[in-house]
Amino acid sequence: MLTLLFTSLAMLSTLTGGFIAIKAHRRIHLLMGLGAGVLLGAVFFDLLPESLVVAGAQGWSPRIVLGIVIVGFLMFYLTERLLVLHACPEDDCGNQAHQRLGRLSAIGLIVHSTLDGAAIGAASLVNWQAGLLVALAVIAHDTSDGLNTILLVTHGERARRGDLVFLVIDALAPVFGGLLALAILPPAGALAVFLGFASGFFLYTATSDLLPEAHRRSPSISVSLATIAGIVLIGVAVQLIGK
Repeated sequence: MLTLLFTSLAMLSTLTGGFIAIKAHRRIHLLMGLGAGVLLGAVFFDLLPESLVVAGAQGWSPRIVLGIVIVGFLMFYLTERLLVLHACPEDDCGNQAHQRLGRLSAIGLIVHSTLDGAAIGAASLVNWQAGLLVALAVIAHDTSDGLNTILLVTHGERARRGDLVFLVIDALAPVFGGLLALAILPPAGALAVFLGFASGFFLYTATSDLLPEAHRRSPSISVSLATIAGIVLIGVAVQLIGK
């Protein structure tokens, strides 16, 4: 029951972030800068350190994890190149290829949200205090997950009905993950590999998709400040929750 309650709050947090992205369309360049900063902060303060800890417990070298990060980055880079070549062989692609890539990125966020829910479920099995602590951490950053889901699938354009499907799935993912954790937990090795891949994916998305598009829409320093704010936000949040 506690797992369902905590993950439902995370679901509401995700939906809130998504609707903020939809309503604040006129400030989309700032939201994209903020979203890029959040992804960068999540990689360096959360995903990558967690992956190194899990891998270390398995006796893996840190180089293995960093290699997985590079593979994830290159896979996303090559995927984008293939999508662009397929969608616009004559360099007239508009946003079609970027939207396809954004949807792939959103799927990565959905899987990450599922793991967040699983963490809540696993912590709740220990005691309610541990479950509450992890839930507060997830709820705090799930707003940014909802924000980034909309930014990625719309690529800064107005959201369509199909785009909202990704937001709803991302919102439901923690609930599914929490219930799944009550039945079965993923092996530590698989978790380390996924976190490494996710780090590479998010690095590419932030630096090659969100940031260039944000600066194309507005060359002002405000985009850079929003990016820094996103990084600081995640860094402070991780520090406060003691991860």
